[in-house]
Amino acid sequence: MQVIKKIGVGSAAKVYGLTLGFLGIVIGVFYSLIFSFIASFTNEEIPMIGAGLGIFMLILIPIVYGVIGFVIGALGAWVYNFVARKFGGLEIELSEPTSLPTE
Repeated sequence: MQVIKKIGVGSAAKVYGLTLGFLGIVIGVFYSLIFSFIASFTNEEIPMIGAGLGIFMLILIPIVYGVIGFVIGALGAWVYNFVARKFGGLEIELSEPTSLPTE
């Protein structure tokens, strides 16, 4: 068994930030499509407001999700490191590396 004693706060923050940023892109596309679809059925004189809001969401959501992911990742790593220092780290079992065929 191997024990994870410490997680790099900066590393975890980057990974969480990028992961949630990419998730934000998917969600932003979804919102963009919904707002554009709704805007096409409105009787407004300027239906582009809904489409503009969709494009705004496509830009804003990934940024907000990325920032939130960065903060939560850093906080989560910091909390893990604190708990692991007091009570011990997470025990994991790693498999032995397999040899790759050489050419």
